[in-house]
Amino acid sequence: MRTGVNMTIRVTLLSALAMIAAAALILVAVLSDEGAPDAPSHARRPATNVGAPIKVGVAPVAVAIGAGAIWVVDAARQTLIKVNPRTRAVVGRPRRLSGGPFAVAVGAGAVWVAAGDGAVRAYDPRTVRPSGRTATVPGANGLAVGGGGVWVSSRRAGTVTRIDPRTRHADPPIRVGRGPADIAVGLGAVWVANADGASVSRIDPRRKRADAAIAIGARQVLAVTVGAGSVWVVRAAGPDADRTQLVRVDPKTREIDGDPVRVPGAVPLDLVAGGGGVWVTNSGGALARTAGGRGGVNHVNLTTRQVTRPALRVGTRPSAIALGQGGLWVTDEDSGTLTPVMIASRRPR
Repeated sequence: MRTGVNMTIRVTLLSALAMIAAAALILVAVLSDEGAPDAPSHARRPATNVGAPIKVGVAPVAVAIGAGAIWVVDAARQTLIKVNPRTRAVVGRPRRLSGGPFAVAVGAGAVWVAAGDGAVRAYDPRTVRPSGRTATVPGANGLAVGGGGVWVSSRRAGTVTRIDPRTRHADPPIRVGRGPADIAVGLGAVWVANADGASVSRIDPRRKRADAAIAIGARQVLAVTVGAGSVWVVRAAGPDADRTQLVRVDPKTREIDGDPVRVPGAVPLDLVAGGGGVWVTNSGGALARTAGGRGGVNHVNLTTRQVTRPALRVGTRPSAIALGQGGLWVTDEDSGTLTPVMIASRRPR
């Protein structure tokens, strides 16, 4: 997915984690670029080129890449927008949606959109028209495609439901940890961030069963992604859940590996792994912006386990991020834009 951080996750996290958000805003101020020490030379960020923002709506909250295009969900206008990554132009008219769309994922020959009313709809990537029947997952919260299915979490029910991408039939829900939200597919499994259970669940897509939840050692688990042979999790740690940290979960031992990396962040946030590291959005938040702070995208060097400086400035409130088509694609809720960030390829020595 990356789908990303989705709209329902944002609403529930912001209400349930008000104290975390406030603490995270303080964290943003403390760890802002001004006055921060320069990263050592061996912890530099890959060379990037930030392109001109593309206007995609009013409140873009989710982004995904696939079928030769960039796909954005605008929650305010309830639309699905297709962007040509080469011309960086919106293709045709945005597709009108309904039900409070908040997440998008691409795979199995379709573009999938989950909405707050529990509807999970497929769209033809070429025509952007609805394709096949609509599946329903009450309390839909997270969305990902892969491993032979479309996977939808329900934070309310504490389950993950697999939808058959061909028949659109929903299998019996799979019980996971408390408050499942974000989902990622990779390394032969489906990984679920149990926001309220401070854990990550691993689902075997063939058996359609979840293993014992992996404790993440924090008050909340905010996001999960897969890349560089590992599972990466953002957690809210500390006695007051005031420290946003990135941790690596070894997919074989299913344990946390190495020390956590403290990253600037305010809920909601999103992350992707690849392109020379892990990239984590920092939404900044209203208080941080009032104080002169801004959101951005932070890069974590996987060799040094350090946040490199400076952060990428791609708007004042980055909301979602996706990796593909040569770089990062970041939506911003304040400006209603999608910003391309091209990552330079490393030349062979």
